[in-house]
Amino acid sequence: MGTIEGESPNSGTIPPHPRRADIGLFIALSDPWMHQAGAERLRKTLVERRGDIDWEWVVNQGVRHRTLPLIGYNVKKFRLYRSTLGDIELIPNHWVFTSVFEGNRRRNEELRAEFGRILAALNETGVRYAIRKGPLLCERLFPDPGARRTNDFDLLVTSAGAREVSAMLADQGYKQGLLSTDGQVRPYKRSTRAFWGLHVNNALPFIKATTASGVEAFLVDLCLSILPERDRRVVGSEEFLARAVPVVSCGVDAFALSPADELLDLCQHLYKEADASFYISAGRDIALSKFIDVASAVALADQDTLTTFVERAKHYDIVRNVYYAISHTAEFYRDVVPAWLVEQLRPEGDLSYLDEHGHLEGNVRSWQSGFVERAFGSDRTSAVEEGGSVPLA
Repeated sequence: MGTIEGESPNSGTIPPHPRRADIGLFIALSDPWMHQAGAERLRKTLVERRGDIDWEWVVNQGVRHRTLPLIGYNVKKFRLYRSTLGDIELIPNHWVFTSVFEGNRRRNEELRAEFGRILAALNETGVRYAIRKGPLLCERLFPDPGARRTNDFDLLVTSAGAREVSAMLADQGYKQGLLSTDGQVRPYKRSTRAFWGLHVNNALPFIKATTASGVEAFLVDLCLSILPERDRRVVGSEEFLARAVPVVSCGVDAFALSPADELLDLCQHLYKEADASFYISAGRDIALSKFIDVASAVALADQDTLTTFVERAKHYDIVRNVYYAISHTAEFYRDVVPAWLVEQLRPEGDLSYLDEHGHLEGNVRSWQSGFVERAFGSDRTSAVEEGGSVPLA
């Protein structure tokens, strides 16, 4: 796997915060690059703070930031629940973390098998596509496929290609709708289908119920454009697919975005979810896991890839969106994201948009708290109307 080798990078500087020490501990526990030296430093911290750690808070943050499996991986691999001599239990009920990791590993194995079947069927259609995020990141950026939680299988296709892929998915038992309590898929409302067709750069999600271990349903998401505006749907797929590169994913020969485009996609996706009311109201706008994805992709990129990444952000006029992702990733992982990369992406003019949301919806509002407070607080969802503006029913 293409994981990062060498010493684990230091986390960024955490500004003053009532839980500053806890936040630092949480980020350290969620370190995707942990090696023995870093684990021993963390073990020392756990000894020094024994009895002074709010583990319930850590678990809650692990769920919110989607890093609980990664924490479990580190806890298990480095036996962080034990002191050096093994005579002190440092993490009470440490099985909570390790069980989540083991369960996520089994879950991801089920997803990998299903998505491998989808890829094999997709290759037979001859449709151009590129895998986005999901199992590809698990395989390429993380030390163990079970360390990252995956929900769905994302594919970039053209609008024309989406029709053929939709037919293929139907043959595989997938439907567009919501899973009801009886395991049946209820079709989306006509108004929802119309809204997505007019305003959203994704097809409505495809779903298939399953009894596979740890998986309620398999989900496939067809993206028609990486770029934010709907009127750039063609260029948002055609040019990116033309640069797609061959990979092996889920054990199948496939195609993925080029490294520079993948990083662009991760940044654009992060900003979209951080800005949109739909994701804020669901508490999915700021998650450390997304910044880990970006940081991992930056760490594995060479100079040429990063230079191309900057050029394409400017070419597609999404510098503001990309800067949001890169600058905040640097706050968490300053030794991973080069300072020159942040500076070259810094947009001209006022940067107040970094503390605003609703740009993509045309309803801009300012946050009343800083980024770290929002990331680790519990009240930011009250800043928007429940459900946001994107219907999914």
